[in-house]
Amino acid sequence: MRPSTSKVLFATLLVPILVFGGISVCLAKTTVEEIISNSDAYDGKKVTVTGTVSNIKVEAFEVGKSATTFTLNGQSGGGVKVFASGTLKLQPGQEVKVKGVYRKIRKTAYRYFYNQIEASKVK
Repeated sequence: MRPSTSKVLFATLLVPILVFGGISVCLAKTTVEEIISNSDAYDGKKVTVTGTVSNIKVEAFEVGKSATTFTLNGQSGGGVKVFASGTLKLQPGQEVKVKGVYRKIRKTAYRYFYNQIEASKVK
């Protein structure tokens, strides 16, 4: 028995909408100010944010592993902290785009971090 053409066409059109449409919903493009003012709504969500870099620190957290932390400042001057694995070559005042997961509180083995984006990509 062959599936009807309309069912195959429907499935062919529906799958990309669900897959790619779902990605756009999960990855919210927003601003630093929007995250600060609505931190509960963004907690645990994937975000994409553009801003200006300040307070750059590179730290070793395990033998052979490092991380870069910095503040991503919005246009109004408010900022959120960003954690990125590895050593990033950033300059104060540089504009970057950060993709990652925002957390109001992020707990590690020894510390708590507040209002931080755990970056998967920094450009």
